[in-house]
Amino acid sequence: MPTRTKTEIVTRTDTEIARDIKRRMKTDIEVPDDRIGVKVTEGVVTIEGTVARDFQKTAAEACSREVKGVRGIVNKIIVEPAALPLEA
Repeated sequence: MPTRTKTEIVTRTDTEIARDIKRRMKTDIEVPDDRIGVKVTEGVVTIEGTVARDFQKTAAEACSREVKGVRGIVNKIIVEPAALPLEA
């Protein structure tokens, strides 16, 4: 029986990668997934949008890192804290 000496490389499409990232974001309570866009080109993920807190930006990136097939991440998420009302 022949043995394999090379590791099989499974190539995932950009569409599959983007789908899996969006699913992870949807289930992560720290990620406002409705405010973040995901684009994948040749395995490089670009996430964009606006969030209120830095931890949300970090969590969105973490969701992207966990997906197989991701070769790199460009995090363009902007943190814009909600303005506090001025005291009179």
